[in-house]
Amino acid sequence: MFNNFKNEKWRFIENGYGCESGLDSSDIETFKKDPIASLGRESCQNSIDARKGDEPVKIHFKSFEIETNKIPGIKELKKELEECRDSYEIGTKYYKKFEQMINEVNENKILCLRISDFNTTGLNGVKSNDRKKGFYYLTKGNGLTTKIGSTSGGSKGIGKFASFVASSIHTVFYSTLNEDYEKGYMGISKLTSRPIKEKPGMSTTGYGYFCNTEKISPILNNLVLDKEFIRNETGTDVYIIGFKESDKWKENIIAKVLDSFMCAILYGELIIEVDELLINKETLKEIVYNDAYFTNYEKKQIVSQYVLLTDEFVYKKNVNIDGRGDIRILLKDFSKHENFATNKCVMIRHPYMKIKDENIPFAIPSSAMCIIGKNELNSILREIENPQHIDWEPNRIEEEEFKKEVKNIIKTIKKEIKNFANECLLNSKNKEIDMEGAGEYLPDQELGEASTDLTDKNTEEKPKINSKRKVELKNKLGEDSQEGNNSLSPDVGDFIEDNEEGIMPEGTNNSNDGEFHEADKSTGYSSDGEKDIMKKVQLSGIKYRILVPDKSKGKYLIIFNSIYDETNCDLELFYLDNNGNKYIPNISKCTINNIDYKISNNVIRGFKIERNKKYIFDLDTDLLDFYACEVKMYANR
Repeated sequence: MFNNFKNEKWRFIENGYGCESGLDSSDIETFKKDPIASLGRESCQNSIDARKGDEPVKIHFKSFEIETNKIPGIKELKKELEECRDSYEIGTKYYKKFEQMINEVNENKILCLRISDFNTTGLNGVKSNDRKKGFYYLTKGNGLTTKIGSTSGGSKGIGKFASFVASSIHTVFYSTLNEDYEKGYMGISKLTSRPIKEKPGMSTTGYGYFCNTEKISPILNNLVLDKEFIRNETGTDVYIIGFKESDKWKENIIAKVLDSFMCAILYGELIIEVDELLINKETLKEIVYNDAYFTNYEKKQIVSQYVLLTDEFVYKKNVNIDGRGDIRILLKDFSKHENFATNKCVMIRHPYMKIKDENIPFAIPSSAMCIIGKNELNSILREIENPQHIDWEPNRIEEEEFKKEVKNIIKTIKKEIKNFANECLLNSKNKEIDMEGAGEYLPDQELGEASTDLTDKNTEEKPKINSKRKVELKNKLGEDSQEGNNSLSPDVGDFIEDNEEGIMPEGTNNSNDGEFHEADKSTGYSSDGEKDIMKKVQLSGIKYRILVPDKSKGKYLIIFNSIYDETNCDLELFYLDNNGNKYIPNISKCTINNIDYKISNNVIRGFKIERNKKYIFDLDTDLLDFYACEVKMYANR
C-alpha cells in the first residue's frame, strides 16, 4: 500500500549567503505554550475555512504507529539531522535537541498523528504549483494566505506551524485531493540553518522539502502512511511525524476544540472525531457533562457555553454596532449554580470560532456570549487579530483615524454587553449579588444539567447620556477638619482616562507639607485624661468594586468585603470629570444588604461592618453616566 519513493527526495534549500534561521524561530515559539491545544484549534479553523457545500465539515484526529523506514526519505532526513547536530558544539542545548531527534528516527517504529478533513475543497493548485493557490501557500508561504472576506477563521498564514511544534522531529507531510481531481503531497521539515560543506560560507535556510524536481513541486500521487486510511474524496490530510503524545493528548484536543468551536458544533457546522470518539451536535451533551475529559476549570468554560446555547431560560438580544453589522448577546444568570459561572463573556465570530474571554463586571454570578455574524464587523475584527487568533489588537492598524474608529467599535461592543447584563440581572428576581470573579474561587461541585428560573425578556433601548451637573466639593466631615482647613478627604490621585467600569483610581492622603502619611488610628483623650474623645479614622486596605446597573436612573453599587469589625462607620462617594476634578454626587437613597440606611449631606452614616462579611451598598444618585469614582470609609474610634 505504500508508494515507491525512489524518484523523490528531501531537498534542503541553500540560503544564497543570506539569512539563517534557528530551531526555535518566532513562528514556532508562537504555539509552544500549549502545542496540542493549538494544534486542535488551528486544524479546525483551517478545515472550516475550506468547507464545501452545506454539509458540516468533519475532522478526524487519528494516532497510529508506522515502521520508521516507511517514512518517505527517512535516510536523507536522518543525515540532515546529523548535519544540524554537528553544527553545534557537543553538550549545548541544540546539540542535545538534535541528538534526541536522531534517537527518535533510530527507533523501529514512530508514532504519527493524522489530521484529515472531509466535506472540504482540498488544496487547489497542486498540479500547477501556482504560487497564488492554496497548496503553494500552505507548503511554501510564511505569513501568506488566500483567505479573504468575512467567512474565514484565519488569515495570518502561520497557523500551520502548530503542526511542527507537535512533531518531535519538526516534520510534517501534507496530502490533498482537490475539486479538480488533482492529488499530490509534499513533506516539510523545519530544522535549523547549517553550513554546506561543499560551498564555504553558504548555509541552508533550515527548510527541507520532500518533493519532486528542482522546482520543489508536489509529488502528484496519494500519500498513504496510515495503512487503515486511503483518501477517496476531496479534502486534506496532515501527517505529523514523531507525534509528541502526552498522557492526555486526546483530552487536551477535545477540551480545546469544544472551548473554541462549541457554536460551530451545536449549529451543525462541524463534526470532530478524536481516534474513535465522535463529537457532533447529537453526542455533544453527553461529552460536555463527562468529567473524564476536562479539568475543573475547563468544565466551567465548556459547560457554561453549552448552557448559554441550549438552555431555554437565557437572556438574548441582537444589537447593531455602528451600522457595521449585528452582534447577538446571550446571558445566563448562574447565581443558583455558581460553579458554572465564568463571570466573563465569550467573544465568538463567524465561522463560530471563539476569539477570547472578555471580563465584564456582572452584578451576580453569570456567563455571557457575544456572537458576531458574517458581516462587515466580522471582517474588521478578523484583520486585527493576533497570529493565534485569541485577541483583537487595534494597534496593528497603521491609519490613525481608522485605528480610533476600530477602538470605538470594540468599546461599543463591550458597553452593549455590560449594559445588557446590568439591565437583565439587576431587574431579575434574584436578590443575591456577588462580585465579579468570586465564583472562580469557589470549590467546584458535581456537574449536571443546568436549570434556572430566568426567562427571556426584552430590554429597553440604550438610554441617552445626560450631561452631569457638577457639585462643588465640600468638606462634609465638618468639625473634624484638619489644621489649615484641609478636608479629611484625601487626594484622588491620577485620573484614569476612559474608565468605563467606574472603578476608582488609587490616590494618596497628603498632609499640609505634601508628605505621605497613613490615617491616624490613635485614640484621643479629654483634658482630664479620663474620657475618650471619638475621632473619625479612615479605614484603609479595603478593595471596593463599583458597578453601574442602570446609569439612566443613577443606580450605583458599591461592593466590598470587610476586613474590620466596626460599629459606627461613615461612607463617602466621589466622582471625577474628564479633567480629573473631584466632586460629590447627590445621594437620595441607600440600602446596605437590602436594609435602608440614613443619609446626611450625601454621606451614608452610622452603619456597622463585620470582618470577612460582604457588603452591597445600593445607591440612588444623580450620576446619569459612567464616571471614575472613589470611595472613602471612616470609623468613629
